[in-house]
Amino acid sequence: MSDRLPARLRALATELTTFRERADLTTRTAAQRIGTSVTTLNRTENAKRVPTVAEVAGLLAIYGVVGPEQKRILTMVEEVHSPGWLERSPRLDPVVRALCDFESEARSIVNFAPSVIPGLLQTREYARAIMATGYLNEGEQVMADVRMQRQKVLCKLAAPQYTAILDEAAVRRAYGGCFVMADQLRWLIDRAKSPNISIRIIPFRHGGYHNPGYYMLLGFAQAPPVVYVEPHEMSGFLDHPDDVKLFRDNAEHLLKVSLGSTDSVNLLTRLATDFDRS
Repeated sequence: MSDRLPARLRALATELTTFRERADLTTRTAAQRIGTSVTTLNRTENAKRVPTVAEVAGLLAIYGVVGPEQKRILTMVEEVHSPGWLERSPRLDPVVRALCDFESEARSIVNFAPSVIPGLLQTREYARAIMATGYLNEGEQVMADVRMQRQKVLCKLAAPQYTAILDEAAVRRAYGGCFVMADQLRWLIDRAKSPNISIRIIPFRHGGYHNPGYYMLLGFAQAPPVVYVEPHEMSGFLDHPDDVKLFRDNAEHLLKVSLGSTDSVNLLTRLATDFDRS
């Protein structure tokens, strides 16, 4: 297994597979129509090789993919070797699609959220409250629209082991008011009962620590890990081993300074009661 597998290449492979299946074609039929071998197409769909622009254009033609979708996929091919993958609105849609695919394939997810509850744990009312403040830009609102659907990944049969590390600020700032926040915290408490979900809170009393901003470290069974990040007005992935190591080391540090799972739930319970009384 290579130390680096470009995030764009992995996303491209998934999308080409999806388009073929929607066209109701087998790999053998699709390969024959563009004049290549089944082995070559299989390797393309498994992100084992980088297809040419001509190959992908031929596949999209037989799959009936035209217009903006065709342009988007061909752009992914052209940029597949670029380091990392960061997009600025309005080009965030392919990142959102890729994130959903990565989450569904992941065996483990470590999610650090310094200021808001992460999307995989938000209630619908809380998500709406965040959008109402203008906190999300246009591209991020696209992600908010599919947030409830994304959360199903934590409940499936082979769900990933999910660890959410939250700054205390994220569970104290009352987006939507006290009622919405109390309901959100009770939802977190309920989610923490799942065997594959761990919620850890970094308390104010700890003091300062290195805050890299919101990120998700996604680990896979048969592919290198990737990091999803949300720098200012951008979203995307880092896939270089050195970058992944930085975030993995940071996650280990954050876990050391955070409360244990039981103490974190106890804090959430006290805060939910306080919001109920407000």
